[in-house]
Amino acid sequence: MTGNPESTAINYEHFFQQLLEVSVRPVIIVDHSLAICFYNQHAVELLQATEPLQGIKLDALLHEEPIVQLVRESIQSGKVCQTEYNKDNGNVIWNVSVSPLEHTGEQQGKDYTYFAVAIENLTELRRMERVRSDFIANISHELRTPLASVRLLAETLEDTIDTDPEKAEVFVEKIETEVQYLTDLVTELLELSRIESGLVPMVIEPVVAEQLVREAMARMLPLAQRHRVALQTEIQQGATSVAADSKQIVRVLVNLVHNAIKFTPSGGKVVIGTWLNEGGQTQQFFVRDTGVGIRPEELSRIFERFYKADRARAKTTFIGPGGGGSGLGLAIARHVVEAHGGRITAESVIGQSSTFTFGLPVVT
Repeated sequence: MTGNPESTAINYEHFFQQLLEVSVRPVIIVDHSLAICFYNQHAVELLQATEPLQGIKLDALLHEEPIVQLVRESIQSGKVCQTEYNKDNGNVIWNVSVSPLEHTGEQQGKDYTYFAVAIENLTELRRMERVRSDFIANISHELRTPLASVRLLAETLEDTIDTDPEKAEVFVEKIETEVQYLTDLVTELLELSRIESGLVPMVIEPVVAEQLVREAMARMLPLAQRHRVALQTEIQQGATSVAADSKQIVRVLVNLVHNAIKFTPSGGKVVIGTWLNEGGQTQQFFVRDTGVGIRPEELSRIFERFYKADRARAKTTFIGPGGGGSGLGLAIARHVVEAHGGRITAESVIGQSSTFTFGLPVVT
């Protein structure tokens, strides 16, 4: 190769910097003294630092002593060192590796031995692993209970079908109830999966807010009457148009009313309504009940899939083990509302009431 040696060195340095930028992980190259020699933009973001970083000591920018100590160990031993580091009380998980990079030869009396510090953020990966583990455990539990019931009922039915036809009919009805629960569970699982993956197209168009409330009211009134719960509407400025997929939003309201009836004693009241926020940019929808309420420690988890807030509070006449349902309805509601750019919240007073609220953008 011909050409100016200094120019060639600069080209190599530029090439090396480009290689660093290709990495999807933060990478920092330091020397024996922990002085930063090279880095990529991911590292700048990680350290929340201002460029340039060359010459600055790593321990002056990275205030994570275990990681700095790991770099020192690699420098002293000349070996690759690696660890999994829990940051912010375990809320952030990093996989940190330090690798010696030896450059043979000397130039201007300097020892060119560098150390590459690479950091991989495992937080999301670990979260997904927990989600998958929880999903398998939850779905196994949800399927095991009704399947065991169906098997036991079928065995009992076999013994009574000839000797006691009336009793056999009761067992057939119970089997149908459990099979219906399983069918609903599978349907909701598939629907939630499609919504989460974005496979459910949202047909967003102007729709009158009052129309959404009254449609949900009409669909849920028979169920409320069957369980002797008063179902009422409370509509303010209902003529306002909102941007929504009416089918999906009515589904959210129906789900919320269904839950409210489930957890409201006979003689209680459920109100479904809407009002316009101050400023006129957002139309709020709510479902309020006079039910048993939700404990404060459960409020933050009720929108998780499969999470069930104290099944014992539900009416035993509802389909599902203990009347608790599948635990997927509120998760579906949350994803639908978020797909509309909104947020669903819940507040409750134990033993008195619960209120679920979400907003939709107003069409001007």
